[in-house]
Amino acid sequence: MERNPYVILGVPFGSPKSVANAAFARKAQALKRDGGSLDQMTDLTWALQRVSVAIREPATAMELYRIPADPEAFQADGDGVLRPPPERLPPVDGDRASALEGLRQGAAREYLRYLVSVRATRVTLPPP
Repeated sequence: MERNPYVILGVPFGSPKSVANAAFARKAQALKRDGGSLDQMTDLTWALQRVSVAIREPATAMELYRIPADPEAFQADGDGVLRPPPERLPPVDGDRASALEGLRQGAAREYLRYLVSVRATRVTLPPP
């Protein structure tokens, strides 16, 4: 599947060159600031070049896939099959203090496991 230059630049399909230039500048600055790779900059440059070669009739162009430019297209306007309302669970009687302590201990173990795994990636073994 071919890459879509509009998706790489983050602009709606059929956007004019001025919009593409602004998006390129914004993304290139972000790459420089965040230490992006040369491959990412090459992709941005390729996408800008492709968008600069304007599509004559964007409404009839079928060679590029499109995603909706309107983020609200994915928002449901109410409850339904794909967006059911939350189900409330009935309250459970029991010792809340010991349950909370169990959650704290579990979270502490998970955080310790995370710290150990991060530290393990930084440790280098001495040569034999």
